[in-house]
Amino acid sequence: MSYQTFTAKSVDDAKKAVKKALGGDAVILATRRHPDGTIEMRAIQKGKPLFRGEGGRQRRGGLFGRARGKKDPSKTDAPSLGGGEEVRTETRPGATGDFVEQAEQGAGKSAMSSLRGDFSKKLDRTAESSDPLFQHYHAFLARQGISDRLIQALVDEAHHAGSRSETERLSFAIARVMQFAPISYSPDAPVMLVGQTGAGKTSSAAKLAARAAGLGGRIVLMSADVGRAGAVEQMSTYAKALDTQFFPVQDTQQIADIMRRERPREQGLLDTPGGSPYATADVAAMKAFREVIGAEPILVIPASGDVAEHTDWVQAFADIGVRRCIITKFDTSRRIGAALTACYESGMALAHLSEAPFIADGLVDANPDYLAHRLLMEQPGRIASRR
Repeated sequence: MSYQTFTAKSVDDAKKAVKKALGGDAVILATRRHPDGTIEMRAIQKGKPLFRGEGGRQRRGGLFGRARGKKDPSKTDAPSLGGGEEVRTETRPGATGDFVEQAEQGAGKSAMSSLRGDFSKKLDRTAESSDPLFQHYHAFLARQGISDRLIQALVDEAHHAGSRSETERLSFAIARVMQFAPISYSPDAPVMLVGQTGAGKTSSAAKLAARAAGLGGRIVLMSADVGRAGAVEQMSTYAKALDTQFFPVQDTQQIADIMRRERPREQGLLDTPGGSPYATADVAAMKAFREVIGAEPILVIPASGDVAEHTDWVQAFADIGVRRCIITKFDTSRRIGAALTACYESGMALAHLSEAPFIADGLVDANPDYLAHRLLMEQPGRIASRR
């Protein structure tokens, strides 16, 4: 390194020393105050490289790192400045400790080799695992898109399942690892469906209304998704088929008026426009809807997709207060691991699973037995109708 160090009793005196030694266009690299009040300043002549050769590296410890090796013989005392204030300078020429630099390079290479080895192990968990049960579960769960982390959690619990059938053992593990919380019908507990466009919010709203009707209750359907082509017509058709009330809404005041009229006779259910938890405006709109209706937000997500994208998406909704979700498109997805992994990683509870397009019976309560059967199936198919 070729910077010089100047020590004086004040910043101004240190600057004067820099200017005297290196010229008026010197570059000050760093300044710090010692416990005794003195100022240490490090500077370099303009245009002169800080390190030996172009693209050299700074030694560890930064500009004020402790020097290693023996004392530099080139260290000299600068003449005193006015007022009798002593300024000391230390010059560090281009010749640095080759041994230290080589040691640092060797350590860096060793660390990178270790890091690469660590990543290689994580990328191929099956290669290092000696657990036959992990190998077995990985064989059919990995192809569903389930992460190694979730597979390992299921294996850890499956070891405690005892002598059960494969489906029962997997169901036992799922019950211990995942969270389940189906939506209960209650006029005093309105809900609102949130999620991206195309996830199946509108059909899920109609299916929830059909479930309520099957329990002897009624749901008043509201849709704020009035800007999407055909959305109002679709919900209106569902409402007529279910003989339930439907209100397209454009602002929170309309929602407040409807809830004031209909509560507590019917449960309110709001279908919101497609929104992103990453967009400030979308999050603000969701919060406004939630406050005016007093509803619990329920996330609707498709079963399949990119695992990392699903995980980030669900976690983002969890961060703004969403605690339960409905997973759709079980009937059109061969791999359902993306949604399950995302819910596991974020701690999101599973409320319902949609396995058919039919409004009357397409929504089932999320439960471990259903998921165990579905994960063990070679091809997608309806499960609820056969159990």
